[in-house]
Amino acid sequence: MQKQLEIEFKSLLTKEEYERLIEQFAGNKISTQTNHYFDTPRFSLKAAEVALRVREKDTLEITLKRKKRYAIVEHNILITQDEFKQFREDGVVPSEEIRNEIFDIIGQQKLVNFLSLTTHRMSFPYKKGTLAIDKSEFLGVTDYEIEYEAKNYASGKKEFIEIITELDFLYKKSEPKIKRAYAAYRRLV
Repeated sequence: MQKQLEIEFKSLLTKEEYERLIEQFAGNKISTQTNHYFDTPRFSLKAAEVALRVREKDTLEITLKRKKRYAIVEHNILITQDEFKQFREDGVVPSEEIRNEIFDIIGQQKLVNFLSLTTHRMSFPYKKGTLAIDKSEFLGVTDYEIEYEAKNYASGKKEFIEIITELDFLYKKSEPKIKRAYAAYRRLV
């Protein structure tokens, strides 16, 4: 199991800001991925501020995210198409390590794939980190976001402020995609 610390800074974008940035950075590849989010029917993971997803891109990767101070600790494991299919059917995580990580939160509860979110992302090295420009679609909603991933919180924050100034857009607080998707899901149920 791979663990990594994620330090990122984000801002929502308007559709017009998104289109301007995509044009400004034309030539960088846009990739598409779909995140399939899982939780118990009572949303026990969400209540514990934990997110569990399977990212579908060229491969399938199950990811458990837990907040730790200013960063997020991620546990990532590649799974097969058959394991993913079985997970969706029986609600049992195909990774023992991740099952052990969340057992204290969910016990024997089964997990369900309550929503899927597709992101079209342009991502490239920028300054000392990585800049991503996203268009996300979920539950009939389309939103836009810019994200800067850094190696260090203090220098990353400074660089992100510089980026906002250089690219000439207003900062708009951006909740994590999963929180925005949960809000859309709640409006539907």
